[in-house]
Amino acid sequence: MFTVESLPLLRPMLATSSKPFDSPEHLFEVKWDGYRCLSYLEGNTTVLYSRNGIDLTGRFPELAGLHGQVNSAPAILDGEIVVFEEGKPSFAALQSRGRMKDIKVIGRTAVERPAVFVVFDMLYAGGENVMDLPLEKRKDLLEETVAGGEKIIVSQYMKGTGLDFYNACVAQGLEGVMAKKLGSVYLPGRRSPDWQKFRYTREADLIICGYQHGSAGRGLGSLVLGGYRDGRLVYQGKVGTGFSRRGAEALLEGLRKLELSGETLIVPREERRRTIFVQPLLVCSVDYLTTTREGFLRHPVYRGIRWDKTPEECPTVEGR
Repeated sequence: MFTVESLPLLRPMLATSSKPFDSPEHLFEVKWDGYRCLSYLEGNTTVLYSRNGIDLTGRFPELAGLHGQVNSAPAILDGEIVVFEEGKPSFAALQSRGRMKDIKVIGRTAVERPAVFVVFDMLYAGGENVMDLPLEKRKDLLEETVAGGEKIIVSQYMKGTGLDFYNACVAQGLEGVMAKKLGSVYLPGRRSPDWQKFRYTREADLIICGYQHGSAGRGLGSLVLGGYRDGRLVYQGKVGTGFSRRGAEALLEGLRKLELSGETLIVPREERRRTIFVQPLLVCSVDYLTTTREGFLRHPVYRGIRWDKTPEECPTVEGR
């Protein structure tokens, strides 16, 4: 593992959630659907750390030369690793890249489906801490110091018109928008209202096919969801957020009366042992961002039971 000699190991600044808004006090930029990453550029070395401090450098060897495209090293840049498909970020393609372990496969895929580092902030420049500079000053510094190229892109932004920008991003199939307060400083490792995210969510009605207990083996941890495709139930993922305490208790009480000894649908092997299957009679509504390459929901949130809908009215998400 690379040892950063003159730069501190940091965690990225995080955003709070918000509904879209206009504001002359904010700038607005695309919320890139990628892996959040701090890139450390020092000497002839580039190292990429995830938001949790995991070294991602070996998984994306095509980004190992970013230090040659920045003229202010030693530097720390904040951005996202993105894989584009048909001109748009594809989280499914990125996730496929991130799971690879075979060095030869990683190297081949880095050529066939290369990643790009989309940079939107600068924490250190020329070995100096610039996090206390106002946001717009750090943006100017980025433009001055990042040469750009095929492997690194400086994220562009606009001011004032957050609603129009959000609607335009949604129309293009992008994940959402980031709103950042002008004049704000960078707060490493902290979630701050100075940065707000507008995420575009989709809705789906799916069938509760099972459940899993919480981490302590008690209570309701998550619901196992399915939808119909060609007359059979197909696994769509699981949802473990959005329940109130009282709602979770009532739901669990009802599901226990519907338990089955056999499987309702085929679930991934790692989920099978933990899943308690139930009769597929209840339909619930969920919000979600998009789906994985396997067709599973990404970031689903439970919204409630749909008593007005039958299971037969619930196709898989890709069938909508």
